[in-house]
Amino acid sequence: MQIYTYPPFLSRISSTSRLTYPRNAPYILGVRSIAYALAAGNTAILKASEFSPRCAWAIADCFRLGGLPAGVLNTIAHFTSSAAAITEALIADSRVQKINFTGSTVVGRIIAETAGRHLKPVLLELGGKAPVIVCEDADLEVAATECAKGAFMHCGQVCMSTEKILVHKDVAAAFEERYREKVVDMFTKQGVLINRAAVDRNMRLVRDAVGKGAEVLTGTVEQDHQLPGTHMSPIVVKGVTEAMELYNTESFGPTVSIIEVETEEEAVRIANDTPYGLTSAVFTEDLRRGLRLAKCIESGAVHINGMTLHDETMLPHGGVKCSGYGRFGSGGLEEWVRSKTVTFKN
Repeated sequence: MQIYTYPPFLSRISSTSRLTYPRNAPYILGVRSIAYALAAGNTAILKASEFSPRCAWAIADCFRLGGLPAGVLNTIAHFTSSAAAITEALIADSRVQKINFTGSTVVGRIIAETAGRHLKPVLLELGGKAPVIVCEDADLEVAATECAKGAFMHCGQVCMSTEKILVHKDVAAAFEERYREKVVDMFTKQGVLINRAAVDRNMRLVRDAVGKGAEVLTGTVEQDHQLPGTHMSPIVVKGVTEAMELYNTESFGPTVSIIEVETEEEAVRIANDTPYGLTSAVFTEDLRRGLRLAKCIESGAVHINGMTLHDETMLPHGGVKCSGYGRFGSGGLEEWVRSKTVTFKN
């Protein structure tokens, strides 16, 4: 008896996967969403983000110019008002047999529920609220640099962006000073968010926190000091508590919280006190401590002495809890094949 692995869905190239990418990294995430499915022998429909529809066309055209046969990779773009109806129609179609979605947890839950009604598997990478633990023995220069990059690269518009920094009280003051310097030095210009609604959401979260006792270390909640339109400066907030919306809500913008902790147990509790679990980081000079904490943190990845915004194609990438399920990266091909048992009796 032999067990063979085939491209999924009875090894038929006519089988179709429905793949959706987000607008914050449309080329990287768009290509990632289709590459493994196509390599495994499937056809695919790439549904464009309403905010960057031409990127889907450009990706498909690159594959066409590279010789991909007509009909293997297909694209669809639509207005925001049509999103729900088109998503429902694609998932319900019998020719679509697996769905891949990268985006918000709110939309991911809707897609998973819809796919569940049709008994179709889903690969999801959703939102995050990436925590960082800075231990008392950490190299504060390294920690401050990596936390600044992790929080404010791409204006925080990445699901892996650092959102909560949990610092041991013995080094909190020194870390805050270095962190403030790094943020000011590395991110001197106001960044640009996808739209005005994203700016308003971040400002609302910060104002709510300040109104409940938090302190702004860097940046301002005064709108007059922000450039008009979709520009926004980095904001670092100290003293965030569970009573504040910023504690649990993904900002998806240039906003980060600093919270003092006294023990490893408290740091792990706060790190895990979130519905998300995509990525995280630990800063310590003791590798054994780093590995011990990594084992306790509920996330798809833990980076010791590195920023949370870390994704390598040779490593499995994905989340737990409300950050989704399934893996890209080194496990990407396995998502698009399934085993089939074939026996032969002679």
